[in-house]
Amino acid sequence: MRNLFHNLLAGFRLALFFRVHSTDFRVSIRQLAWLLLIEFALGLGISYAMLEGAGRFNPDVVVQALASVTLTLAVAALLAAWLRTPALLLGYAVAATAMAPMLLAYTYGGYALWERLDPELEDWVWTLLWLALVAALLVRAVKLWVPLGFFRQAAVELLLMGVLLIQLGLPQQDAWYPDETGADDSVLDIGGHEALLYQQPRLLDRTLQTLRAQRPDISDLYFVGFAGYGWQDVFMKEMHTVRALFDSRFDTRGRSLALINNTQTEASAPIATTTALRTALAHVGGLLDPEEDVLFLFVTSHGSGEPAYLSVDNNDLQLTQLTPARLKAALAATPIKWKVIVVSACYSGSFIPALQDDNTLVITASRADRNSFGCDAKNSMTDFGRAYFTEALKQTRSFTEAFKLASTRIAAREKAEGLTPSQPQMSLGKAFAAKWQGLYD
Repeated sequence: MRNLFHNLLAGFRLALFFRVHSTDFRVSIRQLAWLLLIEFALGLGISYAMLEGAGRFNPDVVVQALASVTLTLAVAALLAAWLRTPALLLGYAVAATAMAPMLLAYTYGGYALWERLDPELEDWVWTLLWLALVAALLVRAVKLWVPLGFFRQAAVELLLMGVLLIQLGLPQQDAWYPDETGADDSVLDIGGHEALLYQQPRLLDRTLQTLRAQRPDISDLYFVGFAGYGWQDVFMKEMHTVRALFDSRFDTRGRSLALINNTQTEASAPIATTTALRTALAHVGGLLDPEEDVLFLFVTSHGSGEPAYLSVDNNDLQLTQLTPARLKAALAATPIKWKVIVVSACYSGSFIPALQDDNTLVITASRADRNSFGCDAKNSMTDFGRAYFTEALKQTRSFTEAFKLASTRIAAREKAEGLTPSQPQMSLGKAFAAKWQGLYD
């Protein structure tokens, strides 16, 4: 066990780029076997920790682990033959496997930090950085036994990055299945993405059927919410708060619905997809009176400037992103005439050109080329959402006056915090202003 401890300590130091010598490792087949068992156990533990609820072991991961071991040994043999250093055959394998705990920490912890820093960052950038880091560490393992010049080191690093890419491209098995013992045959009891595929159409239909028809001679307000990004609770929480505000203050109870991407609401709220939004808008369009009723559409998510779109992401499902053109088309396909559209996201001002018209009030959290703020996972509201909905709209029922109040507060807060001004935007259609003067404008 002492030798095993020495190997793990040397692997830890090697992975942290401390100075390490080949004699710091205890190289033997027995030590390699122990290190491989520890790597396998850590992988199982991490997989189980990420499982929601109880789980059942998937024996196929044993085959997957054996394939990984075979690939590691094959690379070690190739390097030993190419560099004419027989000690690499076991030495590289032991050193590389001894770094496994730290490599797992870099992989899972690093990706979580990457998501937290900016969820809109592309995964391929993270993958490239991960490949470069792991390949550099594996090159360090090679250099323990053989000196490498610049060109030979570059060639070894490219080889190792290629091997890592092959590993990433191989089919990956989860170590644990969700435990569905005792579950009946209802499609609602199926786990994961399959459950969404079956339950969402009926859930959306049930939600739409609860909406009330418009009341004659009364200007009804219909609320439709779209919380597009499912990996941070702030958008779900914001949607719940805003919908509750409209139900209580603007009489939308029975005439409001929210589409939400979040694992906590999959059984209670329809997920936010462009298809669900089109369906919801079409249904609302059939309930309201185009001449006397108003749609309030609230969209909250992460946003992108070039190209312009709002993030639609739920549990790694491949979903269509919400672009200005798609939102415009979804609205144009309905008889809805009078609209208030509030978009809370970075670069949301890019939606104004597509959505503005004489019958519409469009409000966005930022200019087309600016970030908005406050979408941290620990928050219950974004900065714009808090200023506009929970502060300004509790002082006035006018959507335009609330915008002026919120813009002033946001500018002051961003200046105090040294942030680049987000500069919320508003486009007020002339016909909308004339029709709803004193009521909603």
